[in-house]
Amino acid sequence: MIQRIQTIYLFLAAAIIFSMFLSPLAEMVDAFDQYYYFDLTGIYAGVGDTAKMIESVLPLRFLVIVTALLSLLTIFFYKRRILQIRISIFNLVLLLGFYALFFFYYFHAKSNLSAMANFKLPVMFPAIAVILVFLAARGIRKDEMLVRSYDRIR
Repeated sequence: MIQRIQTIYLFLAAAIIFSMFLSPLAEMVDAFDQYYYFDLTGIYAGVGDTAKMIESVLPLRFLVIVTALLSLLTIFFYKRRILQIRISIFNLVLLLGFYALFFFYYFHAKSNLSAMANFKLPVMFPAIAVILVFLAARGIRKDEMLVRSYDRIR
């Protein structure tokens, strides 16, 4: 049953989460026009090859990788729908935890650097993934209810 709509939702969620590695999550500029950017590898001062890492965000990177892999892994448990639902709910909690950890690093760096900041589009990707994983869990639950209703008829 890999051809279910839940598979598409989970695959899209994983692809969106993995795409977060392609561009910065936020940019900051301090009062001296020093440019900083925040991506999943760290917080950097400067631009291009001369950028110097100020702070590592390894737990955030690990969390993003785990949530993307959980989305992909959930696809292959299609014969165990209850386990799929549980993994999806755990994945939802981790995706919401991403925002907590991201804002912790963001506000910590912003206050230390005394910089004005603006978010980039990839900050919204986990929110989109939350919606997709929720839709997948709801579809898996509907499939489980359908299978159980057929068991009652017999």
